[in-house]
Amino acid sequence: MRKRIVISSQPKLGLLRTLRITLDGIRYRLFRASVTVAVIAVAVAFLMNILSESLIKRAVAYDTRERIVAMQLVHVWASRLVKPGSAEDVTAEISKAKETDPLYDETASFGNLSPAAMKSLHQDAQSAAGYLSFFNDLNYGQRRRLVHVSTGAEIFDRLASPERFSEFESVLAKMHSIRFITSFEEFRAFLSRWPRVRESIGQVLEGRRKAVERIAGVLGSQPPIEALTKADGEFGEIVRRAGFRFDAKTIAPTVATQARLLVHTGILEQSIQERLPRQVVAQKNDALPTDVTIPMMWKVLDNRKDAELYLSKMKESGIDTGGMDPDYLIRLNEYRKETRALTRADQLTADVGIGWMGLGKRMGWLVFVSMLVCGIGISNAMLMTVTERFREIATMKCLGALDGFIMIVFVLEACFLGFFGGILGGILGDGIGMSRMLAAFGSICLDSFPVVDLALATCFSIVLGITLAAIAAVYPSLKAARLAPMEAMRIE
Repeated sequence: MRKRIVISSQPKLGLLRTLRITLDGIRYRLFRASVTVAVIAVAVAFLMNILSESLIKRAVAYDTRERIVAMQLVHVWASRLVKPGSAEDVTAEISKAKETDPLYDETASFGNLSPAAMKSLHQDAQSAAGYLSFFNDLNYGQRRRLVHVSTGAEIFDRLASPERFSEFESVLAKMHSIRFITSFEEFRAFLSRWPRVRESIGQVLEGRRKAVERIAGVLGSQPPIEALTKADGEFGEIVRRAGFRFDAKTIAPTVATQARLLVHTGILEQSIQERLPRQVVAQKNDALPTDVTIPMMWKVLDNRKDAELYLSKMKESGIDTGGMDPDYLIRLNEYRKETRALTRADQLTADVGIGWMGLGKRMGWLVFVSMLVCGIGISNAMLMTVTERFREIATMKCLGALDGFIMIVFVLEACFLGFFGGILGGILGDGIGMSRMLAAFGSICLDSFPVVDLALATCFSIVLGITLAAIAAVYPSLKAARLAPMEAMRIE
């Protein structure tokens, strides 16, 4: 009599049971798991270090440029009040201005332009700025082939000729590496409007020239920076009457404050030419009077007591201190330090704003390479972790484990290791990156610290660590799970 054999379905473990088995496996191989976590952490830390430095540099660059523009407002107005500028300057200014900006209204007033004419000029100025940017980005050889030696607005004057434009179109068509920013029809239409645009710009320049002449009559031989110390008073009113949009509530007080700081800085730096102030600086720096320098003088003004002494020696020497007191000298020294720090930060972040995510070409490539290194490091760690456990896999199969179960256990284990390694690496990389940037930029780094961006980057690093670890564990565990138990047992 034959015995009936009943084949039941293979029992499947639930998710919680599978998780418990996975965690038990990690606990029993804690040292090996720790080594794998360390490898993942180092790889993620390398990536996070580069990424955090890049994000902090980008934030510092944007904040620094805004602050430098604000701090150089006095220089902008000092230049505007003595020079009407060129056609290119006017074109660039109008192209960047918004209809709500004071400069927009000022330009219309100087050129005696109607609202419709000003709007048309604004649009054409934006087009002109785009075309000039295209030509300026070309190297000398390319530009010479297209427009010969013409520069700036001369390019439009040259290409307004039908013969010159046909030559330009023909040459550009042969330069396959260069892509023009608009169609030739649009450019030709702009060039047909260019004589009218140039005439409008000329009217604006004439209005500015007359305003500058009025200001020059008031200034006489007085430097514009010195006159701007009274920008929040009588001189500011003169500037407004000349036609400039010089807001009395926002721009004028800021310009006046910056001008006073510059004038007082000049007075202080000239004061070391006198014997008594020079002796104070020499004594405080343990140097000979002949070796005294301007940085030494600013070092003396770091504390109130020395600043008070230096100020008294200035008065004894008959120097007009302009109403300065010791506290003001200390604030002036801090302003100078801030200006120098901003200038240095701007130099260190010169290429930020271009490349991938605005990180700069160099940092963008570093982030890419660090991601590649991170992926290779994690993949290598997981490959070794799974490959050396073929005997364990064979034992599990002999006990009834299916291929799918083995796959799930190893991928879950990889996810856990990737999670802990990602957290450690993210924190370590953040710490290193922030320390380096703090050493490079000082308090400027803290003022513009990108908390949200760094938090997102850290989360990205953790997710990347988990993902790469899981993906790296799939192939070797799949290969091992498909081996016959006895074959897997024989693998050393």
